[in-house]
Amino acid sequence: MTRRVYVAVAASSEEPDENMLKNSMCFINELSKFKENIVIVLGGYWGLMKNIADYAIKAGIQTMFILPDNPPIMPPNNEYTIIVQSDLGFPTRSTIMCKTGDILVAMGGSIGSIIEIMLSYDFWKPIVVVKSGKETDKVPQCFGKYIDHRMKAELSYARDGCEAGRIVADFIRELLKR
Repeated sequence: MTRRVYVAVAASSEEPDENMLKNSMCFINELSKFKENIVIVLGGYWGLMKNIADYAIKAGIQTMFILPDNPPIMPPNNEYTIIVQSDLGFPTRSTIMCKTGDILVAMGGSIGSIIEIMLSYDFWKPIVVVKSGKETDKVPQCFGKYIDHRMKAELSYARDGCEAGRIVADFIRELLKR
């Protein structure tokens, strides 16, 4: 039996702009060829997270939601979704999401997504930051390939969702070889 690769996605809780929607569609399209081997892991079903989830579900990709306490919107409950109602606050929910993922992709966001980048780094998880026009774009300006001298996990930077999808596809191929 082939293992599953958990792709955690940090994404804005706000309504996305056209560029973020395009990035998300292209990202999911790039990963759809691995739909039997991956699980997309999200922290909710609102803002950009909802759009990413809807694209993934439509593509037949298993999608897991690690929900905080009192989520503003519940995700759909269907054959492609796994819903974990953690009853935890947002930062603690993010810890579970980042620990679950084999890799983190930051599709664009603010403090929540930046915290998820830092958590993933601390958990030795590779990170891909997508240029989005949001605050997560500042991560490349602050750090290079690593956040600190311990070099726990490599940071990659993608121009768009398509490039991020290709980076993650390469990561998936490597993991599936093991």
